[in-house]
Amino acid sequence: MNLNLLEALDQLQDEKNIEKEEVIDILEKALQSAYKKNFASESDVDVRIDRLTGDIEVFEKLLVVEAVENPSLEVKLEEALKLDSSAEIGSTVERKLNIKKFKRIAAQTARQVLIQKIREKEKENLFDKYVDMKGTVTTSEVLRVTDEWIDLRIGKLETRIPTKELIPGEQPRLNSLMKVYVVDVTKSVRGPRLLVTRRTPDFVIELLKLQVPEIASGDVTVKAIAREEGIRTKVAVFSQNTKVDPVGACIGESGTRIAEVLREIKPEKVDILRWSDNPAEFVGNSIAPASALEVKVANIENHEATVFVSPTQLSLAIGKGGQNARLAAKLTGWKIDIKPIM
Repeated sequence: MNLNLLEALDQLQDEKNIEKEEVIDILEKALQSAYKKNFASESDVDVRIDRLTGDIEVFEKLLVVEAVENPSLEVKLEEALKLDSSAEIGSTVERKLNIKKFKRIAAQTARQVLIQKIREKEKENLFDKYVDMKGTVTTSEVLRVTDEWIDLRIGKLETRIPTKELIPGEQPRLNSLMKVYVVDVTKSVRGPRLLVTRRTPDFVIELLKLQVPEIASGDVTVKAIAREEGIRTKVAVFSQNTKVDPVGACIGESGTRIAEVLREIKPEKVDILRWSDNPAEFVGNSIAPASALEVKVANIENHEATVFVSPTQLSLAIGKGGQNARLAAKLTGWKIDIKPIM
């Protein structure tokens, strides 16, 4: 070992962001274990790598005693003073060992350790790079399509999304691009693992955040969301800034912003409605796209309300199979009875 080792470590630091000092520390520990295994299993040895030259030195630690019982661990005071003039009974001294026979083993050990630690560090660096993706939407490339899952590539990583985590009815095409919501980033023996889905309500929120700068900045807040994947999602939004229309901000001029979201989750529909801390107003807004004519709170403690609509809007307010009314109840947390005004 010489300057070539240090040059190699410098290159690793530059190219793979693997800290030179960290690798040297790991190497010293590995070489220490290798030396004890091959030459001095009982001795207390310390292996050091010179930071300037890359040379390896091995030191044997010995306890200074009056009478030596174990030469591998002890040394008489007379000999200790030759190593360290300040040595005394009970102190510890170091003796430099001849490592000529150890050099080949050291080189092999260093090579193995470097390969292993490079792989481990690359996995750690990848994890650090991708861990911030948790809770966000990212674009993936479809690598393989099966009946049970879809293989995806996200940056340098590959993952898979079970078909049950897709929006019902969608069929991704090979080599196409598809946005996914990163539920979690975990560590595995093969490196970082991304857990992804397209079915969580958070997927829609993050899609909106990508298209609506006011949500990303915090000027508009998503206060509540209810979703039936592949069918309909209701999103209640609010802004403390009186100059910002939260619904208009999400829809965009001529519907351009919401159109991008709908394109990603088609054929699912999205209702953007205004949140209110007034229960009657919020419940009335929740039946969009239908319009409420009147809302009566039947029982505020049990969260029960009746929404009156025109007869022509009754079917729209209830929705196919009661889906619109069901989502409105889920969004608000209220039991909603929808009736026509006669």
